[in-house]
Amino acid sequence: MGWFREVKVKSEESQKSRSILVARSRLVSIRRDLENQVRSMLKEYGLLFSRAIGTQFRQHVFDLLDDGHQLRAIVEPLLAIHEQVCQEQVKLDNEVRRLARADETTRRLMTVPGVGVVTALTFRHTVDDPSRFSSATKVGAYLGLTPRRRQSGETDITGKISRWGDRLLRTYLFEAATVLVHRTKKWSTLKAWGIRLIKRIGMKKAKVAIARKIAAILHCIWVDGTIFVSGA
Repeated sequence: MGWFREVKVKSEESQKSRSILVARSRLVSIRRDLENQVRSMLKEYGLLFSRAIGTQFRQHVFDLLDDGHQLRAIVEPLLAIHEQVCQEQVKLDNEVRRLARADETTRRLMTVPGVGVVTALTFRHTVDDPSRFSSATKVGAYLGLTPRRRQSGETDITGKISRWGDRLLRTYLFEAATVLVHRTKKWSTLKAWGIRLIKRIGMKKAKVAIARKIAAILHCIWVDGTIFVSGA
């Protein structure tokens, strides 16, 4: 009778993979919080060290705090939790890589510069069915990467991005845009386009546009059964 709107239910495989990805993201967040907390405590005592994660982070902290330091007894419980979180994250990282290797679509998505294992797998199992979208450009709107518009009479205001849709995938796409711009050394038409955009509209807005572009490219690759070509 048209009272309800149809809602896409993800496949059982995608639901399971999404659960793994969300759990991994939470562990990464806990690990970072612990590292930031310990760094903050050490900084109050004038103790600083270069960026490090995991085992290296704990080793740097122990190197700075000898057995007689008053912070040692306070920091040790935090580092014990940090070690356990890192061990569990490694298990999920291995599972994510296994899932990516076993899925042909995910491997093709990873050919896009800036897109790694986690981003590709998250896109694969968040979208689940690419036929949901009549065109690749609609993926950006689904993920909240398109600007809001307010229209009233002669007024037409374009605001910030809507931030609707899946926050986890939106975050990973933004990170992929950052990697493409700052870390990817291999030339591609996508990176060249992104650099030109940055010069024209600024870094922050350009990264959002690049993330939206990457989402559209991933959808096209998925539907077409192709891979990314740098000069295309």
